[in-house]
Parts: sequence; C-alpha cells; structure tokens
Amino acid sequence: MTQIQNCRLCDSKNFEIFLRLGTMPLAGDFLKPEDVGKEKSYPLDVCFCKDCTSVQVVEMVPRDTFFRDYRYLSSVTGNSVLEHFKTYASEIKDRFLPENGFVVEVACNDGILLGPLKNLGLKVLGVDPAKNVVKVAREKGLDVIDDYFGLDLSKHILKKYEKADVIVGNAVFAHVDNLDDILQGVKNLLNDNGVFVFEVNYLGDMIDELQYDVIYHEHTMYHSVLALQKFLKRFEMKIFDVKHLGIRGGTIRIYSSFNNANHEISENVQSLINSELNKGYDKFETFKEFACRCEEHKKNMLNLLDDLKKDGKKIIGYGMSGRGNTMLNYWKVGTDVIDYGIDASPERYGRFVPGMHIPIKPPQHKIDADYILLLAWIFAEDIIEKESNFVENGGKFLIPFPEPHFAP
Repeated sequence: MTQIQNCRLCDSKNFEIFLRLGTMPLAGDFLKPEDVGKEKSYPLDVCFCKDCTSVQVVEMVPRDTFFRDYRYLSSVTGNSVLEHFKTYASEIKDRFLPENGFVVEVACNDGILLGPLKNLGLKVLGVDPAKNVVKVAREKGLDVIDDYFGLDLSKHILKKYEKADVIVGNAVFAHVDNLDDILQGVKNLLNDNGVFVFEVNYLGDMIDELQYDVIYHEHTMYHSVLALQKFLKRFEMKIFDVKHLGIRGGTIRIYSSFNNANHEISENVQSLINSELNKGYDKFETFKEFACRCEEHKKNMLNLLDDLKKDGKKIIGYGMSGRGNTMLNYWKVGTDVIDYGIDASPERYGRFVPGMHIPIKPPQHKIDADYILLLAWIFAEDIIEKESNFVENGGKFLIPFPEPHFAP
C-alpha cells in the first residue's frame, strides 16, 4: 500500500484529509475458511482536493489485489437493477446508435448491460480484469477481453475492431487510481461523434444521506459533476447531459463526448452543478461536518444493536456487500452481535466477512432470527419483498441509512 501524493483528477498537492475510518481489511476480500485471521488491513482515510473539489481515498492498494478474483456479480443484485440495465441499454441504442452500432463496455462484470445491448442487435465487446467474472460473461455468449482498459488495450482493440460508436463504463470510475489512462483509451477508441456514457455513485447522495458505507479502498473516488466536468476538460471532452438516478443508493449517469462533437449541452448539467455549489460541495468545511455526522451515526447504530442484544434478540446480516463490510468494520460488529450473514451471490457462499469473520450463508427457506440487519440496504425493496415469509412471521429489518430505522 502507498498513499497518493497528488490528486488523481488534477494532479494538485492541495488536498486535506477530512475523514478517518480507521484500519480496515479490503471490503471485497471475502475469506475462505483457511484464510480467516490472515487478511491484511490498511488505513482508510478520505480527502478533499481544494483545487478541483474532488473527493478520494488517500490509500492506494494494487489493483490486482481487488480485481483478479472479484466476488461481486452484478446480475444477482435484484430485479430493480436488472430492469435498470435493460432500460439503460434501450436508451443507448435509441439515442446514440446506428443499426449494427458498436459498443464497448469497460468493466462489464458478468454482462448485465452487455447482454441486453447484444439482444438489441448491436455489436458489443466487453472488457473486465476479473477472470472468474469474465468466465461467467463468456458462458452467456458474450465477447469479453480479460484485461484492464486503458490506452494500450484500446490500441489492441483497434487492430481487430473498428472505432466505437459508444463506450460505456459503469461503477468503474470510482475504482481506478489512473483515470488518465482510461480517458486516453477512450479518446483513442471512440469515433469523432461518439459518446462516452458512464455511471458513478453520486457524491451528493453520499453527503446528503450520510452514506459513508460506500467508502472503501476499492472505491478510490467519490464523484460530483463539478469535479468530473473539470477532469474531462483536460481531455478536450465535454459533459453534454447528466441524469440523477436512485439506483444503488444514488447514481449519476454522465453523457460525454469530444468538444466538437454534435451533442448540445443540456440544461441538466448546469442545474446539477448549481445545486452542488449551493450545498457547498466545493468547500472543505462541508466534508468536515460530514465526518462528525458519521461518528454520531455510528454511536446511534451501536446503541440500537446493543439494546436488541440485551433484550435477547437474535440478529443476522443480509447482503454481505462491500458496503456492509465497511459498516461492520467501522462499528467493530462481529459474531458477538451478528450470528451469520446471508448473501444471494454464490461467489460468497461459505466465506467470511473480512475483519469481523461473520460466516456467510446462501438464502434460506426459513430465516431463524428476530431481526435482519440489512447491510445491502440500497436494495431494501427487493429484499423485503423476497423475504416476505420472514416479515409475515413477525421478523423485522433494521435498515441503517440514512438514519437507523425498522421495516416494515
């Protein structure tokens, strides 16, 4: 592990730490039984760049540590996410693509978007570095390159394929230390009037709704339109539209192109930037106040869990995600509070939560608990509907954000 010496977006040294979450294991390092207790932990500090207003993790962990064996499959996260990507695919086709248009997706995971795009009759190519996830995508009949996307790979792609009409990248801009290399690859591969569309978790939702659980080493950046606009300008690209979406706890979809491309800039862009300025996302003080709110939320959660245990209640976890691992390790909540965890992804069955060593089980026909701590709270609607039997038998979900509350 190393620490950044310069801002990842603008190369400035003018940044300052506002939040320290303590020493934590890697959030995606779901442990095999023989590896319990052997995991590495690293500091987790978050800083604000006073020059470009970007927010980012200070620590840098080698990317192969995260992505060569990746335990997250997009397609198992719920019906709302599947529908999101189907609608997304239709919009891309209808709005930007000619017949037989060519789409390249950076960090395509198991093909949750690439599959619907292919089904619409488009030529598609995926890129992803996680060998186990690429295998799943290829089993679906998708053409996927097992590698990291950047300038060098874009040159190799152009030897076999034409320039892309659309390049897509979802939940990838938050995961990369060298964003310059990705943008250089995009510039090289995208045709002159092409569109680069990408989705990222929105900094505004993180701040407004106190979503500190989205912070972990794998997520190096937390994006605002204000900071992204400045970044893209460095590559002679513009943001011509943006959508604020509710998916994954709050996401923005950025539509960008070359400055001279034939895409008019929507009023949505300046409207969201004005909102960010009004809320102080360009000021360090805003983020210092956020850090104080995080500590207060932690105290409230621990008091609530302590009260339930004193009443003799059995609590389990549900949705053993990276977000959940941040919560559990920040709170220092282990098997003394949570008996076990349930997760829908077969990639995690039989493994353990890093740091807190809570065992992970597959979904069950009958859940033997009084309360479920819903760690995957961003999919609360889908999960509560799926586990209706638990609710009908008197069970309650404890949802941690934006403030701790019970459902239904």
